[in-house]
Parts: sequence; structure tokens; C-alpha cells
Amino acid sequence: MRPTLLPVMIVLHSAGGIAIDVNTDQITHLRNPEPSNPSFTRDVKCMINMTDGKFVTVIESCREVLDLMGNRKNKR
Repeated sequence: MRPTLLPVMIVLHSAGGIAIDVNTDQITHLRNPEPSNPSFTRDVKCMINMTDGKFVTVIESCREVLDLMGNRKNKR
């Protein structure tokens, strides 16, 4: 019997408060938005780059995202 791999999803939130399901296996890196960059609202605390070249901005800090990723991956 072959083991089945399931994607590890975490729930984060957009600046508008909308829940976003993010597959942690698709995250390439996290970045704190630069305060001088007008492209992001004050509520955005972390920019998450994905394997498809897109990015997601969330109100959780990058530290919180890393913590969630660690907690979910440890539960596999």
C-alpha cells in the first residue's frame, strides 16, 4: 500500500478579512511588506510568494504564518 500525501492547508486572512486557504507546499518564501510601498494597505503584515509566481498578502505577520506552517506540518 502506497502512502497518500495530502496537501497541508492553513487559513489566513486578506486585508479585507476574507479567509484564504493556502497550501503550505506551494509557498516559496515570506516577506514583510516595505512600509514605503503604497501597493499594500497598513493592514497587510506579510506577503507570501507562491510557486506559480503569484503572491498573497495577509494580515497575519510572517512569524504567525511560519508558526501555523510548523504546527500544521507537524500534524501530518
